[in-house]
Amino acid sequence: MKLIKLNGPAKTLNAFTLIELLVVIAIIGILAALVIVSLSGARSKAQDTTRKNNVRNLDTALAQYFLDNSAYPNAVATEAANGIVIEDAGACRAPLASLVGTTNYLTAATACNEAGTNPHAYATAGTGADYSIGWQLTSTTDAAVTVGNGAYAAAADGAVATGGDVDFTAAGPFGDLAKVFVTYGPQ
Repeated sequence: MKLIKLNGPAKTLNAFTLIELLVVIAIIGILAALVIVSLSGARSKAQDTTRKNNVRNLDTALAQYFLDNSAYPNAVATEAANGIVIEDAGACRAPLASLVGTTNYLTAATACNEAGTNPHAYATAGTGADYSIGWQLTSTTDAAVTVGNGAYAAAADGAVATGGDVDFTAAGPFGDLAKVFVTYGPQ
């Protein structure tokens, strides 16, 4: 800061120089950029947490369905082998639509909704004896598992070997080398 003496009777004016102002603006810009970058990572992690919770809700509903019906909901053979997309216009798609309703296993279709555009699918062996649910994650930082529920790494062709009896084939909805959160049953 400089003191500037004006002509006349001893008046002084405190002012910032142009360089001082530019330095402060640059520092504020750098801090703002750091905050934006850190918040974008938090948003994708929050969306992935929502996806994982949706899968767990569907998994719980399927376990209850199995206890009542001695089988899991079935899809037609070609969809069962490749995995069917779970959501259709914000609602659970058949065969998972049978899980939704006030007297059924889920009170709302929110467990089938996707916050973004990530693929999610339900696959069965066509017998009603077992199933797999997969939801592609945005983040790729989750450690991959090879058995049990968790984040699986998709192969280069998009196939996902779940560790259960029902895998997602290369014709399924998942991207190449993606991370897919999978639950399967029975365990």
